[in-house]
Amino acid sequence: MKTMEISCAAVFALVLSVPVLAQDNLETPPVNSAEVRSVNSFFERGPAKEYGLKTVYVGGEVETPGPVTLADLPLRGLAVKELALEKGAPVFKGAYYFTGYSLYDILNFKPVKKVGSGFSPETDLYVVVENDKGEKAVFSWGEIYYTRDNFDDLIPKDARPINPARSGQAWPLPAVPRLICGGDLYNDRYIENPAKIMVKSVPGVFPGEKHAAAFSPELEIVYGGTTTVVADPAGFLRGRGNPTASYGHGMGYKGLQTTEGFLLKDMLLKAGVKQRGSGSSLVVISAKDGYRSSFSLAEILNRNDSEDFLVVDKGMDDADGGRFALFVPSDFFVDRNIRSIAKVEIIKI
Repeated sequence: MKTMEISCAAVFALVLSVPVLAQDNLETPPVNSAEVRSVNSFFERGPAKEYGLKTVYVGGEVETPGPVTLADLPLRGLAVKELALEKGAPVFKGAYYFTGYSLYDILNFKPVKKVGSGFSPETDLYVVVENDKGEKAVFSWGEIYYTRDNFDDLIPKDARPINPARSGQAWPLPAVPRLICGGDLYNDRYIENPAKIMVKSVPGVFPGEKHAAAFSPELEIVYGGTTTVVADPAGFLRGRGNPTASYGHGMGYKGLQTTEGFLLKDMLLKAGVKQRGSGSSLVVISAKDGYRSSFSLAEILNRNDSEDFLVVDKGMDDADGGRFALFVPSDFFVDRNIRSIAKVEIIKI
């Protein structure tokens, strides 16, 4: 079997002990075709369809598991151009304006209570959204709470088509509420009737002493039972540079830096990771000192904002800082940046 360097043990059992909310939690009134608003916004001129999802259950590593009443939350708006990946080709499904309730606001009602790992940063948390069919969408904690675009993952209250004015095309509105992910290029995480949200810590054992020297001359990518070792990314990847004002969650402003590196996305694709089905997979990136961060595979492979993650190769001489560093340009905070990557593991949830 071909090996590549990225090592992450993918032994993981997701246990969901709380029953998914029953179908009577949903009300789906018909489209009110007469409701066409006269407004300045190009996004809000079409007829609206109202959805009647009332509550969503939140459980897992939170202080008080239980339902969250959506009507208690602020409404957020999001314009989406929806693409599906079918037989390897992009298929346009329509353009819509959704108003609804963000995962950010829903989870804010349920403070985190981490269990078991002894790792205090919240960088290793992730979120699983599930419906009554058992379909799952995976989110990292960081793409909800560390990113600048906090409110782009919605459970809609209503939807409007953004129909082109001249072509006569009218996009069909979703019949039932779906999870909407504004940062995704493809609709892989748009599961219908989301009913349950579980907060979890990444699985696995991460040995090492905090802040100890953690130099790794190579990194491993673990996916589908195959390990790919990456020792020289310049041999098969093209570099990219990003200027950024770095800001830490704890220490604040860290200066203006231009970061040059290789796309983590390209590295994973070279290791055999597949774009299709990325919406239900978790990525754990860790260093030898035990520091780790969780990511959804979708936020790495399925972006539509060109803020792709970079792997920086600092060479073999930085024994204290480590050779390979992760740079996450989409995050407001730098907490998920990792100074010395040793392993990248992809886990199917």
